[in-house]
Amino acid sequence: MSTCVRVALAWACLLGCGDSASSPEDESARDAAIGGQGRDASAKDAAPGAAPNGDDGGGAGGSRSDGGDPPASDSGANEDECAATAAGALHELLSCTGLYADIEDKRIAPGVREFAPAVQLWSDGADKQRWIFLPEDTQIDSALSDDWKFPIGTKLFKEFSHAGRRIETRLFWKVAATRWLRTAYRWNETETEAVRFDGGDIDVAGDTYHIPTAKECDQCHKGRDDRVLGFEPGLLGLSGATGLTLSELVAEGLLTEDPALTALEIGDDGTTKAAAALGWLHVNCGVSCHNTNSAAEGYASRLHLQLSAEELDGRTSSAFPALESGVGVSARTLRWTGRIRIVPGSPEQSLLYELANTRDPSRPKDQMPPIASRITDPDGLRALEDWISSMPATAPSVEPQ
Repeated sequence: MSTCVRVALAWACLLGCGDSASSPEDESARDAAIGGQGRDASAKDAAPGAAPNGDDGGGAGGSRSDGGDPPASDSGANEDECAATAAGALHELLSCTGLYADIEDKRIAPGVREFAPAVQLWSDGADKQRWIFLPEDTQIDSALSDDWKFPIGTKLFKEFSHAGRRIETRLFWKVAATRWLRTAYRWNETETEAVRFDGGDIDVAGDTYHIPTAKECDQCHKGRDDRVLGFEPGLLGLSGATGLTLSELVAEGLLTEDPALTALEIGDDGTTKAAAALGWLHVNCGVSCHNTNSAAEGYASRLHLQLSAEELDGRTSSAFPALESGVGVSARTLRWTGRIRIVPGSPEQSLLYELANTRDPSRPKDQMPPIASRITDPDGLRALEDWISSMPATAPSVEPQ
C-alpha cells in the first residue's frame, strides 16, 4: 500500500499544535473576529469590481473543478476566457491570475517576485515555490515589525509539487483594506493549466493528497491581522532566506519603515541548540496559532511560540516567550492535565515533543499539528530532541499563568 501523503491547510494550518484550550464561546468570538477581517470590508475600501462581501470571489465564472482531472490546454487561457471573470473576482484558471506570463513554459510574469523563507513550514515532504506580487508604486506598511500590512492588490502564490509533479497552486489576493480572496488551483496531468478547486482529497499516483478548502485556510491565516503567513521580517531576514529577502525589500524601498537590522539571528540559550528548534517552532506553530493574536487557534493555551523580529539580533533566547511559556510549564488543556510542555533534559517526557512525534488521523488532537500533516518531520524532531536533551535538568515545574 502506498504512503498516504496529506499536505493541507494553506501554509500552516496548525490548529493549536495539540496544546490549545478553547470553548465554543471562544471559537465563536474568534469566528466573529475573522469575519470582520475576511468579509466585512466597506464599500470605500473595496477595489473596483471587487466581489461582494461574503463571497469567496467566484463571481460569474465557469464551474469549478469537482474532483475530475482539469482539462489540458495547448496555450493556457486566452484573453476572452480571462476577461469573462468580473474584475476583483477570482479567476477559474490559474493562467488568468497573473502568476505566469506563459503557463506552458512556466515563465513568471513581470513584477512577480520569488521568495523562500529561511525556515520553511513542514508540508509532509512536498516541494514548494512561493511568489509575491506588490502593485507598482506601493509599499508594505512595516510600522509594526511583527504585523506587516500589505497594499491592496497584493497577491501571494504558493505552488506544491509531489514526486516531481505540480499538484496545486494557492492564491491569496488582497482586494480591500480588510478583505482577502483565497483559493487553490489544481494542475492537470500535463501541467499546462490549473483549474480552481474547492478543496478535498485527490489521488496523486496512488497517494491521497488533500487540497484545503477556503474555510480550512482561514483556520491558520486568521492568526495574523493581515492574513499573510511566511512573508515576514524574521523569516526573510534570517540566514537561508532567498529571493526577495528583507535586505532586498529595504534596498528597493518597499517598506514604509526600515528595520534596524536586515541580517537577523536567533540567539542561543546556553544549549548551543536553540536556534534550529526555536525556528522550527516559530514557523510550524507560532506564526499562525501559538501567538498573542486573540483570533489565533492556540491563543487560549498561552503557549507563545512566535519569534519577534525585534529580538532576532543575536541576543540570548533564554527569556524568549517560547521558553518562558514552555520550559517546565504545565499544559493548560484539560486533556493534558499534569503534563509538562518541555521537560529539560527529557524529550520523551516533554508533551511538545510527544505531539510533534505522533501522527494518528483517528486521534488528531494527539498530534502536532492536529490536521496539517500525516508524516512527522525528521529534521524538526531532531532539532527539538537535541535542544531539549541539551537543557540542564534543573528547571522547576511551574503552573501556567
